[in-house]
Amino acid sequence: MKLFRSFFLLILFTTTVKSQSLKVTSAPSSSKILKVEVLDKAITLKDVDGKVITAGTYNTPDQSDPSLKTYPLQNGGFIVRENIANFLVYDSFGKVVRSISNSTQSKGGESISEVAADANGKTIVLYNPKVISNGKSGSRAKVIGLNRTELDIFYSDSRVMRTVKVSESGEFIAIATGKEGTDDEVVIVDRYGNKINTVSFDQEIVGVNLYGSGSTLTVYSNSRAAVYNVLNGKRLGSTSFRSPVHFANYSSSDKTIIALTGDMNGNTISNVEIHAVNIDARKVARGSYTASVNEVTEPILERVGRFNYVLKGFSKDLRIKATF
Repeated sequence: MKLFRSFFLLILFTTTVKSQSLKVTSAPSSSKILKVEVLDKAITLKDVDGKVITAGTYNTPDQSDPSLKTYPLQNGGFIVRENIANFLVYDSFGKVVRSISNSTQSKGGESISEVAADANGKTIVLYNPKVISNGKSGSRAKVIGLNRTELDIFYSDSRVMRTVKVSESGEFIAIATGKEGTDDEVVIVDRYGNKINTVSFDQEIVGVNLYGSGSTLTVYSNSRAAVYNVLNGKRLGSTSFRSPVHFANYSSSDKTIIALTGDMNGNTISNVEIHAVNIDARKVARGSYTASVNEVTEPILERVGRFNYVLKGFSKDLRIKATF
């Protein structure tokens, strides 16, 4: 009997070791990396090889404008931010289809306005991360349409925005906010401003993701990630990390969190480690990637099979295969 018990424990231990593994390989980035080049009276959208995709006219008001930034869209259009809160929306023909000011005109001041959008620009959100009014710091966000419509989807006179993320489908928007002395929060709304849910997170949020159809929300800080059901706000699982987290998302099909950690300098991440956390089986698989990677666009997790993924948006596509 003792011999049988020892044999059984050996089999159990061996199976556990073999069943938890993670392999990380890389390939040239398949992301459609686009770059916008701004020159005097001209603006061009180019692919990674320098081929011009779209060209339009642009009269630069101030070459030294510290807020000047371009946001390329995968449909060939792009957005230009200038003068702290002014935005120009270009279509795929290089024509300006919308010019808008996102300034609140607050006497207390405001931070530089930001943009969040899905890859094809179906839903474009302009937001003020921080607006000071009456000695308090608040924030606001709105969805803009090409037909000059504007729809306010969020306002707070006491919470600042950490980040805003639009789902890949453009149907849902996650707005992460913080207020000193309280937990951070994520408000999920649809593209028409209808509130779906609010979840709390007890660490400062650095990123959020809405996976697939938007049914699950992944929230992460520098050291932890958690997944929530969007409709009822229930936490499905969470995990902690020893290295800074730069990406985390959840595959509902596999009930697994995929996270990338490492040391960031500028936009270069070294000591890269990939984590696959199966919250259903409560098992963790980890794998190191020896080379550094650069974040070149918004990272996207693509599921290509059971526990098999491609993490895009970096200078290399990271192919991830986990076994549990």
